[in-house]
Amino acid sequence: MLNFHIIKVILKNGEARYRTILTKSGKGIKTKTFRRKQDARTWGNRSVLDAQEYEAKGIKPCTVKFSRLADEYMQWWTGKDHDRVRLVLWWEQRLGKILLSDITPELIRDTLKPKKSQAPATYNKHLAVLSAILDYATLQQEDDSILEQYLDDNPCKRVRSLKVDNKIVRYLSDEEKPRLLKAAKAIGGKFYLKVLMALTTGMRKGELDKLRWNDIDFEKGLAILSDTKNGTPRHTPIPGVIVDEIKKHREVGNGLLFPSSTDTSKPFDYKKQWANCLKAANIQKFRWHDMRHDTASTLARDGRTMKEIAEILGHKSLASTDRYTHLSTAHKSQVLNDTMAKAINL
Repeated sequence: MLNFHIIKVILKNGEARYRTILTKSGKGIKTKTFRRKQDARTWGNRSVLDAQEYEAKGIKPCTVKFSRLADEYMQWWTGKDHDRVRLVLWWEQRLGKILLSDITPELIRDTLKPKKSQAPATYNKHLAVLSAILDYATLQQEDDSILEQYLDDNPCKRVRSLKVDNKIVRYLSDEEKPRLLKAAKAIGGKFYLKVLMALTTGMRKGELDKLRWNDIDFEKGLAILSDTKNGTPRHTPIPGVIVDEIKKHREVGNGLLFPSSTDTSKPFDYKKQWANCLKAANIQKFRWHDMRHDTASTLARDGRTMKEIAEILGHKSLASTDRYTHLSTAHKSQVLNDTMAKAINL
């Protein structure tokens, strides 16, 4: 049977706090500290009453902590999001010791507060990963063969995601692109090759990271991507001038094109080189992923159709490519204006 007692705690600054300790069979199982003794007593009484209600209904109180759930989720998860492990670990560091039943919408919002100062997409991605983990907990709850109490409902469903403006496209100006390439070439090595491939093929960073030598068809000038974000394989064309650059580093076998210097089974993280490159080129607010936007923008300004751009980038829907429409339209307008201004004098 659940019981509780309260102890008085004196802080270093001399202030008093009251700690409620829940016990079962004489063993402490949970504590919570309050400024007022009455609040400590109220919480203790409510916890005991809740436990009695659960017992009367035949419901077991939750004993699963988030750290355990996170481990179970990662063993179960079979997705391809290369950033999933980092985000699950982020949540585990903050909620690891908390019981699933104590994870409330308010706690989730408070934990996510620092992320609100960053891009809305970052906030939403953290929320989405937590929601996926807690959805897994509700699946466990529905499994009749599992006797422990997980979660009946996902509290993330009551936390609003932030509005994201996906129409913003950052690409390089005619002055910025030569500066970026010059700075990348000065750093040299495979970093320069990776920048060239990102700018000219539109491949995602994760796709370049996973690219292996036996994925390159040098005769046809193709990169064979079997593991993409959309889950469908695609053949990405590589411009001839870039194929020649790749040949300078050519290796035999199935090793990574851009392996880590300490562990060849993992890709090299060029984060430091990328930061130095942007600084040397005097380019602000430009992410690695924006090179993919630049590829699409360059194709759009050259008058390529949305279908052609979508096929090169591997977009499943033209809606993802539609953001570049204004670029091709503006280019066509400029061509028409320039031509007609010379042809007609009013």
